[in-house]
Order: sequence, then C-alpha cells, then structure tokens
Amino acid sequence: MAKTESLTPASIGGLPIQKVVEKPPTINVLIYAKPGTGKTVLSGSASMVPEMSPVLLVDIEGGTNSLRNTYPDVDTVRVTSWPELLEICDYLADENSHYKTVVFDSLSEIQKLNMYYNMRKAGKNPMEEKADWDDWGKNLESMRFFVRATRDLPINVIWTALLDESQDKKTGKTMKMPYFTGKFKQEIAAIPDEVFFYYLKEQYDDEAEEDVTLRILLTASTDDTVAKDRSGQLPQVIVSPTMQTLYEQMIGN
Repeated sequence: MAKTESLTPASIGGLPIQKVVEKPPTINVLIYAKPGTGKTVLSGSASMVPEMSPVLLVDIEGGTNSLRNTYPDVDTVRVTSWPELLEICDYLADENSHYKTVVFDSLSEIQKLNMYYNMRKAGKNPMEEKADWDDWGKNLESMRFFVRATRDLPINVIWTALLDESQDKKTGKTMKMPYFTGKFKQEIAAIPDEVFFYYLKEQYDDEAEEDVTLRILLTASTDDTVAKDRSGQLPQVIVSPTMQTLYEQMIGN
C-alpha cells in the first residue's frame, strides 16, 4: 500500500497558516511607573532599535517634552478623543503603515478618555455626573476591546500606565499594579505578553562617593508587585534598561 504524504494545509476557513518562526517577530509591553520615572523616555528608546523604528507615540497625557533632548526622531500625535484614537488604530492595522512601533502614552488616560466619551454619548456630563453601572460596563468592554485589538496589531506595541498602590483587603498588604479603575484593574495584566514595573532607587556609589539614582525594571511578580515576562528570556531585575536590550533578549537576537 502506497504511503501517503501528510501535507499541512495552507489555510483553514480562508485564514492563512504559518509556522511560528515564519511570523515577523514583534513584542507587546505594558510599562507602569510613578509620574516622572521615565517610562515615556524608555519607550522612546525604541527609536534606536532598527527592528522597532520608526516609532509613533500616541500622546494622550500631553507629556512629550522628555523626548525632545533624548529621542527627537520619535513621531508624536496628540489625541483628545476616543474616535481619534480608533482612527489611528485603523491606520496602524494596515500592514503597509509607515511605523514599526506604536507607544500609547498612557493607557490609564485612555480609560478616562473612553469613559468621558461613553458618558457624553449617553447625554451625560462627566464633569458633573458620576458614572453608573451601565457606564462602567461599557468602559470595561471598550478597554478589553482596545487592548486586545492593539496587542494584535502587526507592529510592536508599548503601552504605558501609571502606578497604583492599593491595599489588599484580605491581607492588608500594599500591592503595586498598573493604575486603572473598576474591574479592568484586575484584568489588564492578563492581556499583554509583558508587564513591567519601572521604578527609581537611590543607592550610594562608592567610587563617586555620593548617592546616585538607578532606574530599575521589574519583569516578574513579587509578593507585592504585579509583573510578568511571557518571553521567559529576561532577568527578573534589569538596571538602566533600554528597548534595545529588552528587544534583543525577548526576540533572541
């Protein structure tokens, strides 16, 4: 009996099939920190990585001045409404778009932007009225959709977020996690491949004989901090990180 050769189908239901190694390598990262830590500058350092440049920074916070003297080649676009944000996402979903990396600065502000949009659409004034259960439900669904849709863009994706330090009601321990409101706070860490906590640490330098400020990235969870590295390629603690070193280690270059 003749042996039949097993062939991998080219597609299923019109969806193309490809080996994992054939997919263009991209990363998606959520970086959260206190204001002034340097998360925008760290994100902007992607412009120095050939595989990640050119970079578009979607500015929701209105805080791009830190890039002027560090990474001036980063393109920025100021967004002040939810429809504007979706229009940018539609452009980036085209595989022929100009950019290799997009930075959303910040996701914490995007959640507010969406809440205001939903409330105004319902005929409410978000400056005078509190959000109700219906508003929170719509906000949760919108944020789930947005983060998943941007995660699946055909380019590298970086989201920034503020730091939330909340006390766990069961243990009494203060937990560090990305700052969001409502149920989305508990869900966000499951969506990106990478979630990093970025912080400053004062340390005495024996050679300089003075205190120096170190910038540190935590890539794996501890008892009181949320973080993860789905690539499995990063050390738990990285001092003075750049997107160059992160990209090379995560992708394996």
